[in-house]
Amino acid sequence: MSLLILPPRTGLRRQAIPLAEELHFDPHAVRRAVAAIERRASRAHTLGLLVRSDVHGIKAADVRRALAGLPSPGDYRVVIKPLRYRTRPHLSGLCEFDVGRIIVRLPEPFRPFDELVYVSARRKPGAGMRFAWVSEKVRFRTRRDVLRFVYLHEWLHWYLREMVGRRSGAETACDRFALRNFRRRQVTLDDAREAIRGLRMLPLPDGLRLVA
Repeated sequence: MSLLILPPRTGLRRQAIPLAEELHFDPHAVRRAVAAIERRASRAHTLGLLVRSDVHGIKAADVRRALAGLPSPGDYRVVIKPLRYRTRPHLSGLCEFDVGRIIVRLPEPFRPFDELVYVSARRKPGAGMRFAWVSEKVRFRTRRDVLRFVYLHEWLHWYLREMVGRRSGAETACDRFALRNFRRRQVTLDDAREAIRGLRMLPLPDGLRLVA
């Protein structure tokens, strides 16, 4: 009777699959990456803005020159639209997070106008939530004034959500930031940090944070 000699069974065993180690993030590397993003966002004059103008006679190059020295909104597009007012010119803009766009509306036909800008509010004594608003009357003499003011207002909305991860409804802080900086030649992220210092802002919900 012949015997069938089989190879050792140890060679047929499956090799154990090593479990992947848990990833560990270097906090210093994360901070360096965030700092690099902020530096790129602050160099609007070197990165250039994604601009589209729907206003007759105003080209994208004209808008870039008017907004020179202001921080960039990352990959958001800046769209200039005409504002057809009924009685008098006024300020109007919008930051559309879902489509990645900042809209600045330029009054047409344009003429110099005054606008009340609310810079702070104080709660009145007594029952209920009543506030006394503090405002400044600002004269907008040129289209450049309007473009820079409205853009800075909407840019701070973008900064609060996209860079800080907070809800972006701080209208008074955005007005105050725009008023303080729209006539300056150069505006940086340090100016934005100073503008939001001390603000009580809720963080974004997890779902919106993932989308953003």
